Amino acid sequence: MPHNKITKRTILCSLVIVGVIVIPLLYSVFYLGAFWDPYAKLGSLPVAVVNLDQGAQIDGADRNIGQELCNQLKDAGQLKFAFVNLDDALAGTKKNRYYATITIPKDFTASIASANTTEKKVAAITFRANEKRNYLAAQILKSAVEQIKVSLTGKVDREIVTQLCDKLRDTPVQLNVLASGLGTLSDGSGKLTDAVAQLSKGTGTLKNGLDAFSTSLGTYSGGMASLQTGSSDLLDGVTTLDHGIDTLADGANEIDAATTNLDDLRTSAALLASKTDEFNQGLKSYTQGVDSLISSAEQINTFLSNYVAANPRLMDDPAFSQFIASIKNPANAQNIEMLKQYSITLQEASKLITQGTAQLSSSTADLPELRQGIRELSAGLQNAQNGSQQLVNGSAVLKGGINTLWNATTQLNDAGIALAQGAGKADGGAAALLGGTVTLQNGINLAEGNVVSAITDAKTKLAVLDNLNTYAEEPIIVQNNPIDSVPNYGTAFAPYFLSLSLWVGALIIFFAIYLDAEGKFDLLSRNTDKKVLRSFAYLLIGLIQALLLGILLKVVLGLPIEHMLLYYGACCLVSLVFISIVQFLLVFLKDIGKFLSIALLILQLTSCGGTFPMETVPKFFQILYPFMPMTYSVGLLKEAISSTSEADAGFNLVVLGGILIVFMTLTIFLSMARKSRNSRLEADATINMTPTILVSSKGL
Repeated sequence: MPHNKITKRTILCSLVIVGVIVIPLLYSVFYLGAFWDPYAKLGSLPVAVVNLDQGAQIDGADRNIGQELCNQLKDAGQLKFAFVNLDDALAGTKKNRYYATITIPKDFTASIASANTTEKKVAAITFRANEKRNYLAAQILKSAVEQIKVSLTGKVDREIVTQLCDKLRDTPVQLNVLASGLGTLSDGSGKLTDAVAQLSKGTGTLKNGLDAFSTSLGTYSGGMASLQTGSSDLLDGVTTLDHGIDTLADGANEIDAATTNLDDLRTSAALLASKTDEFNQGLKSYTQGVDSLISSAEQINTFLSNYVAANPRLMDDPAFSQFIASIKNPANAQNIEMLKQYSITLQEASKLITQGTAQLSSSTADLPELRQGIRELSAGLQNAQNGSQQLVNGSAVLKGGINTLWNATTQLNDAGIALAQGAGKADGGAAALLGGTVTLQNGINLAEGNVVSAITDAKTKLAVLDNLNTYAEEPIIVQNNPIDSVPNYGTAFAPYFLSLSLWVGALIIFFAIYLDAEGKFDLLSRNTDKKVLRSFAYLLIGLIQALLLGILLKVVLGLPIEHMLLYYGACCLVSLVFISIVQFLLVFLKDIGKFLSIALLILQLTSCGGTFPMETVPKFFQILYPFMPMTYSVGLLKEAISSTSEADAGFNLVVLGGILIVFMTLTIFLSMARKSRNSRLEADATINMTPTILVSSKGL
């Protein structure tokens, strides 16, 4: 029997020593193992994404950048994104299905598209994290969303801002080139207008010259008609004169008859002199007309030659080319040369006729004396016959030349009419061309004005580049609108450290009072007979400890409390629960209970979700999570400090209350059972007078 006692005691001591050695190791292993690299497991954090973007046009293309962002998030897999509607997202975030909600507004793409306007609008993404659920998770997710924003900002800068700048900066360059081209075209049009105006002026001059030519030609034609008539009369008179001279020659010996014939001769000579004067007048008019006609034709020819040489493209017009060809027809030059020759011939014939007429008149002027010198008549008649023959011959030549000249005049008249018609067409064409160039100039002026207006408009559009550099720095913002906001880390970790403090407080109470080796605390010591009362006394100490701790955090540290009554109530309840658990472990499990109370503390520090999200810790701790009392103490204190969800607060109260009832019931029941057993043992010891048993019973 003593051997067995020594063996059990040795084993128990060994276990205590092992526990003392293992406890720090467990703390380091479990705590560091749980939080070794939580950021590597962010892909397990559920985050709701809501895309309300309605899309818009960017650079002529339909875009929905919100949907593009969703696709990017889905492919990246950085977080556990759930793409849901807004109601589901907000409800799930409040009810702890999601840690946060990312909402892309309906005007997201439209706001980005506003980069190419003067009314730039920053695109906003709304981020709503449930900070009360886990503040560290909210901060981690906020950082992740900021990275998403940075990535999206870079995409916006590349795809929209750069393209907009390049396009707008090229616009004035292109318009300036166009304006320069139109200016050159305007200058060319001005030169064309001047040339056409010169053409119009020249054709007008040509038309005036042709009109004068036509008038001269009419005068010339009238003179030719008179000349033709006079030449016929002249030929008749010359023929009569010739007959008269023949008669004089035949009747030279018959004085009476000669006298009569001399009268006839004088009459014929007078008629011949009259007709010769008419002929000379017609010849003079004819000569003047011919000179004027030749001068006009030469002027027209010279002008047209110079004008066509200066404006060779006018020959591209078929009508004008045909007109010039008709003017330069060699037949016209031949006709003009013929007119010159005919004029010379007529002038020589006129001299002969005038000389013959003068000679004849001279011969007939002194008829009374002629009677006295009839003998001299033969010689005069011989001269008269010679002159008359020459006159007949000259008159015949004259009449033939006049007929030929008449025919040439007719041809020249036809050419003049054609020339006048061509000049009229040329004048009309020049006028139409002038009108066209005026219209062209007006169009060019209008186009140039429109280009100038376009340049002005482009400069106005360039105003959209104002402040673009500032806008490009942050075209997208994240609006942080948390659910159940937590102001700082102290507030966020207060539920966790309150729970830790109250558990440590429970351990201190029992290690310092219950396990006091000297038994200084009668009612609270292990040897008290009032074990049930002792249990409630420890609860009272725990209440005082909880209230002081709660007040200290509120007053000294300024912990913001959302619901004060629930806060203090939660502190008290959590303290009672932890004391009931520690009391049960230490009172009824003794040394093993010591180890379990500390080991349970270590496990709860890593399995209650008070620091990092449970999704980021190893699976082992996730399994422990729903079984740890601190899970519900932390949850209840979060509800009291940050915000109250009646359902969550009620659930945590029920669980903690249930734990308290269970452990207090077990403690009271086992204490009463032990007390009853000890009473029986004491009674038996009294009867049997067994001191050993009595001593042993007091040790309980």
